[in-house]
Amino acid sequence: MAALAQSTTLAGVSLFGARPDLVFLLVAVWAFLRGPIEGAVWAFIGGLLLDALSGGPFGGLALALLAAALLVGQQWGRELGSTAFQLMLLVLVACFLSHIVLLLVMTATGYLVDWPYALSHIAGPSALLNGLLAPLIYQPLSWLDRRTRPEGLTF
Repeated sequence: MAALAQSTTLAGVSLFGARPDLVFLLVAVWAFLRGPIEGAVWAFIGGLLLDALSGGPFGGLALALLAAALLVGQQWGRELGSTAFQLMLLVLVACFLSHIVLLLVMTATGYLVDWPYALSHIAGPSALLNGLLAPLIYQPLSWLDRRTRPEGLTF
């Protein structure tokens, strides 16, 4: 449902070039909560669904989301301030990284990519916006994590 909402309703939403990326946010926050393995599973599923709904190279979005999930799911930066700050910082970096991965895939598959424009007018603003939105997604997913995690099970 998130992939469909992102490809239809959210596709027209833009704030100074930044676009909210619902599937990315769900994957990143879940990886933050449950670790890189569960994040990678949902990144692969969400990425393939987004790829099926996009006009880009098939597998590009899945690969970009996998890179983001693996980055956010690590324990890096866990000592830096509050959970919200840690999450915002990791999501910001992971979002920028996922855009770079997607741009690399597009370049490798023959798409013409204006790198300076893409990085400064799309990737940068989107990373900032998604970093700011991450704590809003964290609350419901944290609740879901607490309700679905078996006792004593951690990844």
